[in-house]
Amino acid sequence: MKDIYTPKEAALEVIMERRNNSELRERVTRYLGERLPAACFLADTPPAFLARYVPRATDEDRLFADEAREAGFVPYWSSYLADRYTTRNPEKVQTIRPPIRWTKGQRTRQWVVAPEERSGGIGELNTVFGYTSAEYQQGVRELVLANGDNEELAGNTFDMTDWYRFQAPRFGWESGNLAAYYYPATMALASTFGVLYEDFDGGPNAGNGDLAGFMDQVVYPAISKVTQDIGVAPVIVQLPYREGMNETGLEFLDSDTATTMRTLGSRAIVSDRIGTV
Repeated sequence: MKDIYTPKEAALEVIMERRNNSELRERVTRYLGERLPAACFLADTPPAFLARYVPRATDEDRLFADEAREAGFVPYWSSYLADRYTTRNPEKVQTIRPPIRWTKGQRTRQWVVAPEERSGGIGELNTVFGYTSAEYQQGVRELVLANGDNEELAGNTFDMTDWYRFQAPRFGWESGNLAAYYYPATMALASTFGVLYEDFDGGPNAGNGDLAGFMDQVVYPAISKVTQDIGVAPVIVQLPYREGMNETGLEFLDSDTATTMRTLGSRAIVSDRIGTV
């Protein structure tokens, strides 16, 4: 398949031209069953979205925020919190065993979900701190993004679970895995209403042997279908992935605060900083 990426310098112009095409907007809206996953797709400034199971604050997420803003978009993170946890997926494992960099070059991969709790939706798992894995990662987001220039982006998240479940049957799903059936809807969304940032040639699952099969069986067919059905290809900006971008940098926390976080979790630090119990 030919190059699926749109140059980041051209993405805003392309998506704005399509958004201003009322006939195309109506066609894609009908294609999606008159339902968009979040209000941000109707905002005046188009969103760029990064689709992950659980929104995090890794080096990749920080790069996405910076690149999307520089290109003229408002960054958003879409999630799929109810997708079942499996050890076969590196991204899901990293969500509950996050690679973290601390001060003085220390690195940890601490499990935040006990073995007996590792069954169910990846964002809905109970952590050892008494709240869900999604809430743990949201606390980390609030800490990391507040340490840079992106504090206001911490809440720019929306869950796609219900939308995926709505769209999949419309594209032929009857039973089993949903991905091959909601991906056309996602690509249609990225054809007109927002820009998808992704690295299908790398990303957090690049080392997973299942990636090539997923591309051939899910991603490429979805892109081809949408391009044929709608008449335009999705706007995908390549987010350059490199080794180590799955890590979260918490070097800015002092030793005492880092110890508290390891013991009580991210929400304890966030609550302390905003003066709540």
